[in-house]
Amino acid sequence: MNKIPVIGTAVVNGAHWVHRLISSVDYPVENFVIFNNNGKGELTEELDNLAKMKHPLIDRITVCHMPSNIGVSGAWNLIIKSFMNAPYWIISNHDVAFTVGFLEEMISHIEDSEVGMVHGKSGDFGIGGYDLFLIRDWVVQEYGLFDENFYPAYCEDADHIMRFIHKPIKAVKGLSRPYYHGYGTDYYETGSQTKKNDPILSQKLDEINTKNFEYMTKKWGPQWRTCWPYILPFDDGNSELGRTTYDLSYVREKHLGF
Repeated sequence: MNKIPVIGTAVVNGAHWVHRLISSVDYPVENFVIFNNNGKGELTEELDNLAKMKHPLIDRITVCHMPSNIGVSGAWNLIIKSFMNAPYWIISNHDVAFTVGFLEEMISHIEDSEVGMVHGKSGDFGIGGYDLFLIRDWVVQEYGLFDENFYPAYCEDADHIMRFIHKPIKAVKGLSRPYYHGYGTDYYETGSQTKKNDPILSQKLDEINTKNFEYMTKKWGPQWRTCWPYILPFDDGNSELGRTTYDLSYVREKHLGF
């Protein structure tokens, strides 16, 4: 039985969800990595205690405390970069929990070498959800890392999806076994714990979401919402499909203060 090389997650609040996520692992894993995006020291002790857990199926649990919130895309990229030799990575929201057999089903699909991504659910419009997904190394190589201009969150998944519209890959967009997101299996009903835990943060994120929509339109054109984007980012014929930039001034406009 080959072990899963990496499962990674990022958390801003609610360390108990991460404990549940780790506890739900029922398949051998080499590395479970947690990026602490809290930036205020509120989760440090709890997460350090999680790193000391003796899970019979996980070889190593690592917690990385970020000095400030680097955003979802930044954390996802660090999961990949921190284990750059891995053949694939499983990236999960912190408030997810696997059901029995879910992980085994997920990795069974990569026996087909042409499968580049495996999504836990089909998500909106049947194009694959990003609250829990597996991504292979050759997809990162060909389609790039996640765009960190979508700081701190939202649209990083839509941006990634746009890259496959005109140059599709073989992907599994939903598994037969369910998984929990929050207290249930429906993201819209029981997910989004980060926002639910902090109303002020929730308002800020809603405002930032609007800015990220504007950036999506700039990068992929006005038809991105109907999944018909520019062929290349920014409609630039000299660009590359996986091109990402980092606009410091733009990201600073959306800083959360921690």
